[in-house]
Amino acid sequence: MFSSLKTKWKVNTTQFILILCTFAVTGSLTAWISRQIPGWIGFTDTTPFVYKLILRLIVLIFGYQVIILGVSLLFGQFPFFWNYEKKILKSIFKIKFPQKETNIVQVAIFASGGGSNAQQIINYFRHSSQIKIALIVSNKLDTGVLSIAQRENIPSIVIDKPTFFEKSDYIELLQTKKIAFIVLAGFLWKIPTSILQAYPEKIINIHPALLPKFGGKGMYGIKVHEAVKLAGEKTTGITIHLVDDQYDHGKTLFQAFITIHSDDSPENIAKKVLELEHQHFPSVIESYILKTNT
Repeated sequence: MFSSLKTKWKVNTTQFILILCTFAVTGSLTAWISRQIPGWIGFTDTTPFVYKLILRLIVLIFGYQVIILGVSLLFGQFPFFWNYEKKILKSIFKIKFPQKETNIVQVAIFASGGGSNAQQIINYFRHSSQIKIALIVSNKLDTGVLSIAQRENIPSIVIDKPTFFEKSDYIELLQTKKIAFIVLAGFLWKIPTSILQAYPEKIINIHPALLPKFGGKGMYGIKVHEAVKLAGEKTTGITIHLVDDQYDHGKTLFQAFITIHSDDSPENIAKKVLELEHQHFPSVIESYILKTNT
């Protein structure tokens, strides 16, 4: 649960702890103030109970929103909670806050399968003011990632092999849609030189092993985990890397590890590795894009 909250809030462990402390202190402080405030403003034992109740509810509901901003200053988390409060004010009072003018980075996701990583990435950037998932590309017509694109109202295209490898049509399409970065989320075709040249160091891939081990042509999906198990490896994990003209070869951006137990099957290993992918892939994408785009 904590990992999913960290991902949703887009914070590191230290900030996550400070945010939880802010919530805890605010809750306790608000409850204490709500008990004391009737006496502070002169209510007595003869004051009707309903007046006291209304006052306490006002403090608990509305006072809480003010108190949490004050407490967040003490923990250095004011920007996070101010954004939190703006969402509440927008939803309740339809208040519109001025937005900073930023150039939103348009990202295309290439995928060949069910799209579980694509869905995690879409979820992560759903409310981002800096990065937008603007296009889903698949090399298969009947695949889960296209259903995700339809459900999420994201434009999608299905590519054919001859055009992809022999012509520049798709490059022109990507550029027309102002795609700045490409993310490969289980895309099984090698990226042609023409697209690599059009997007130098702007194509990000994830591989379900610790490269340079268990990479290369034909090493994808369960095949990777079967090879890892057969080799008797004690650890495996994920590698997030840039794409070049060789399979699973570009510059490594990030790796994460898991331990393999003797009774782990390739399917069990695959499940554990997928959890790592979901946990880390979106945030590494964000970090690299923002760093590169500044």
